[in-house]
Amino acid sequence: MEEEKFTTPQHRWDPLLKEWIIYAPRRNVRPFQGKQFDTKPKKTWDCPFCPNAPEGAGNWVVKQLPNRFAALDEHALPFEEQTIGSVHKQASNYGKCEVILYSQDHNASFGTLSHDNIVALVELWQERYRELSKLPEMKFPFIMENRGKEIGNSMTHPHGQIYSFPYFPPKVKKKWESFIEYHNDSKKCLLCDIVAEEMRDPKRIIEQNVDFIAEVPFYAHWAFEVHIIAKTHIPSIIEMNPSQVENLARIMKSIVNRYDALIGNNRLMPYVMAMFNAPVNTSERDVWHFHIEFYTPFRGQGKWKFLAGVELGTYNFINDALPEKNALILRNVKISSIQKEAND
Repeated sequence: MEEEKFTTPQHRWDPLLKEWIIYAPRRNVRPFQGKQFDTKPKKTWDCPFCPNAPEGAGNWVVKQLPNRFAALDEHALPFEEQTIGSVHKQASNYGKCEVILYSQDHNASFGTLSHDNIVALVELWQERYRELSKLPEMKFPFIMENRGKEIGNSMTHPHGQIYSFPYFPPKVKKKWESFIEYHNDSKKCLLCDIVAEEMRDPKRIIEQNVDFIAEVPFYAHWAFEVHIIAKTHIPSIIEMNPSQVENLARIMKSIVNRYDALIGNNRLMPYVMAMFNAPVNTSERDVWHFHIEFYTPFRGQGKWKFLAGVELGTYNFINDALPEKNALILRNVKISSIQKEAND
């Protein structure tokens, strides 16, 4: 019983920042690449997502799995605040964590996937967002990818994750409030106006197609931060028609290829891909505008940006290069012939 006090997953409330923190002490036993996994009858493999392992078994192009080392628990209902003493609050670790496998090929990456493979991935994201939105307690399904050991990814098999929250995470809450405030003041969409402004003066745009722009935003926090934004007002991925799905797949792959060409030497650029769909089970979701954000700690050959005193202590970012300069670098980067062929 004494040990259980230190291993119980839960949310705890920060009363100063007014936000929930997830505590998931049991994740310390989650798998990492190189560890061997055993089953009965006796069989050993190095990657649980490969076709010779149970989770990767079957005939599939992309695949959804429950996260066996989840930080959130879909069975931990109800999600209710419990006051501890006079100040502190805690709640269960309710939520849902999923793993999304991009390919059966262990050595693939997002940038080497075929166009049809990425389209299938986008369609799986659509399916999962739609299904997760049917859970009445959920507020925000967060689709993401952590790529590279620099980001803390312990498994190299190409995959992403979906975390579904019963509340608005802090950054989502800020975005949500900004969308609503701008709409109430101007009767327009904040990101629609940002897209229009960027297209009038495209020096920060890396590339675009009929449906999306990819840019280093005017307000980039990271040196080579890239945002992909829908040109038309689409709240979420499920409002996309097949043509928009195709164009989203194309521009996402191209940005990842630019990243990989930028770092060079046959390396994969470490990054976080964060997809911002409209919150669910809430009113006014139509004011939200679909967008994706890529962040990488890379800021130049041999130079890396990690959060330190100012960023961690105050949440104020320091960026040592203007967005216009890094957008030009990404526009001009030479994508290898292999990557170009893979884009076709």
